Amino acid sequence: MKFLVLNKKRLSIVLIIIGLIIILIGIQSNFQERLNYTSLIQNNINSLKEYEALNKKFKYKLPEEWITDEKVFSGEEIIYHNDFHSKDLSIHGFVQVWNLKKDLKIYLEESKEISEMQNECMDYSLSEIKIKNNKAYLVQYNMITSKNKKYKSYEYFIKNKNKFFRFSFFVEEKNFKENMPTVFTTIVNTFNYNE
Repeated sequence: MKFLVLNKKRLSIVLIIIGLIIILIGIQSNFQERLNYTSLIQNNINSLKEYEALNKKFKYKLPEEWITDEKVFSGEEIIYHNDFHSKDLSIHGFVQVWNLKKDLKIYLEESKEISEMQNECMDYSLSEIKIKNNKAYLVQYNMITSKNKKYKSYEYFIKNKNKFFRFSFFVEEKNFKENMPTVFTTIVNTFNYNE
């Protein structure tokens, strides 16, 4: 018969370490929420307003101070579109829902080619990410428009079966702040879709 000999000192050290790990995990998630909130405040965003689309199946939030303009397109490809811009016009973009008949990554590669023909694009990067357990892509690039204005672009594409959700943010380079990507990610993470 074997006996397990416990060293009380080692056991207490292991329990303390496990306790500290649990505390650190809790602090980290709380810290991330505060960091997101701080980024919103630093960009003069006091509260978020909820928007609904597709018979209230799709919900997301934008800063309450931003001005929006929902548009309807003919055809069956873009089934929802909402333009937005900040009061000071430093940030503009849109939220869209698309019916997708092809692979999202192929669509993004084709879109890159079209964008390069329309504008001068630089520093293009495509990253696979997760948004609320959904496969998504973050496309970042800088562009120079035909009016010679330089913009930083952050576009999030969230895949969902035969649809994708697109959140696009554009900031003129002279107005860009380092914490803006955190603001954009915070907004995109308000995304909710229930079929």
